[in-house]
Amino acid sequence: MLKHKQSLKMKKVLIAIDDGPTSEKVATIGFEFGKQLNAEIALVSIVDVTALMTDGGLTPKELGDIEKNDCKKNQQILIDKVFRDYKVWTFVKVGNPFEDILKVAEEWEADIIVLGTHGRTGLSHLLMGSIAEKIIRHSTKPVFIVPTK
Repeated sequence: MLKHKQSLKMKKVLIAIDDGPTSEKVATIGFEFGKQLNAEIALVSIVDVTALMTDGGLTPKELGDIEKNDCKKNQQILIDKVFRDYKVWTFVKVGNPFEDILKVAEEWEADIIVLGTHGRTGLSHLLMGSIAEKIIRHSTKPVFIVPTK
């Protein structure tokens, strides 16, 4: 028997999206989930610095800034399309996706993280690793996975 009853209220839903074609699906499902809980909702996008390569014309920082602005624009498009008048917090960081998603979740005090999985297998999974898998392994918060295949 439990002596201490923990509160299971979900007041903050963090939705992690990338700039891929599945972001709208993840955002929509995360939004419906958050709305049903009457929760605050935030979007987080991480510009993966490990994937940034330049031709020499731009520095990695300049390219990171361009990518960061693109993420902000993509988030605004999603907000206009999916969330409409619902107040949504937004975070765009440059760094390592799995580490920075967890960091934002901690700092914003999210109760649950919603993210999609690309369902990669084989060589691409081994080479790139799965961000969703790393988040599931390392998160101290519940994680809600949206399959995007």
